[in-house]
Amino acid sequence: MAGDIKLEDEEENILYDLLINTEWPPETDTQLRGLKERNCSLIAKAVTGPFRFILHYLWYSPSSSTLPPGLVRLATKQVNWQLVLASNGKLLAVVQDQCVEIRSARDDFGSVIGKCQVPKDPNPHWRKVAWSHDCALLAYADSTGTVRVFDLMGSELFIIPPAVSFPGDFSYAAAGLMFLEYTASAQWSAELLVITYSGQLKSFLVSVGTNQGFQENHSFSFSAHYSNGITTAIYHPSHRLLLVGGCVSHDSDASRASRCGITAWRLLSGSPHYKQVTSYEDDISASQRRGFLRMPSFLLFSRRNNEQDGVFRMSLSPDGTVLAVIHFSGSLSLWDVPSFKLRGSWKQEEQPGFDEINPEWKTSLEKRKKIRGAVSVSARCELVE
Repeated sequence: MAGDIKLEDEEENILYDLLINTEWPPETDTQLRGLKERNCSLIAKAVTGPFRFILHYLWYSPSSSTLPPGLVRLATKQVNWQLVLASNGKLLAVVQDQCVEIRSARDDFGSVIGKCQVPKDPNPHWRKVAWSHDCALLAYADSTGTVRVFDLMGSELFIIPPAVSFPGDFSYAAAGLMFLEYTASAQWSAELLVITYSGQLKSFLVSVGTNQGFQENHSFSFSAHYSNGITTAIYHPSHRLLLVGGCVSHDSDASRASRCGITAWRLLSGSPHYKQVTSYEDDISASQRRGFLRMPSFLLFSRRNNEQDGVFRMSLSPDGTVLAVIHFSGSLSLWDVPSFKLRGSWKQEEQPGFDEINPEWKTSLEKRKKIRGAVSVSARCELVE
């Protein structure tokens, strides 16, 4: 009689070939330039300090207010470089310190087909890059809100200066930068939306070729709906919706998405150009609130709650039916689009591996010092691979 045969599960080893297509060495900058930028920064702080105090506390306006602390803390933890893939998946923009490389999928993004030269930004975390719908134009916005538009060869076509900007105030930087199709006139190639963290939107009509240039189309303000400004904005082309994120709202009559800082805006052909998408219950509540006398709220000599939660990043699923949202607190939420019904929400401590630490940090004395007391979401973002 044959003995029992014991079968043991063996782990299957899978081998992968990893090929390095491109490697970028760190860019060097001369000491003279660094000292010059540092001296300019000190002078700007000395000059603008008293003025900024008056602007923020004696003559308060949302457009000049500081950004939410949660947004600033997380944004400054991001890497300086960005990789932005075009909608067709065939072009890649590699945002470096002083240039933006344009690479093509024809050779697995191995070679550069265009290089856009940009000034060195002392605050690179606040930069934004966007491809046009036909992938023929690339827009680059720096931390001051200045927008540069390039073609695929890397040639700078034109510069759109910010309406106003103060040194060190990133509320004028672009929270949202996006191209829209424009078919009303053959004179213009596309429409470019620039939305600042202060909640101000400007639409520009851009043209390439013979009539190369830009023209302001219209403007809009979200300050009536986001008193503390906005934190991010993306565009949903299928539904022609502008999705805007900001700080949480304590309005009990608003929808759940609005209370979480998420709103949707439908694009209109004429003034006011944007209309918030609301449910029937939202409209009834708003009508009832307009029936009561409401005193305006002044924030004179008042600071905002430093612990206020809000939207940090938003991303649409490939089919455009689900919106994923990361909040300042580290929470993750999923929403159905366009109904904005909450599909699921998970706090940071409920997410698998939220407290994992990079193994290389454990062997470094310098890194271990940073680990101590790192309990905030911003610190966790820095420690996790």
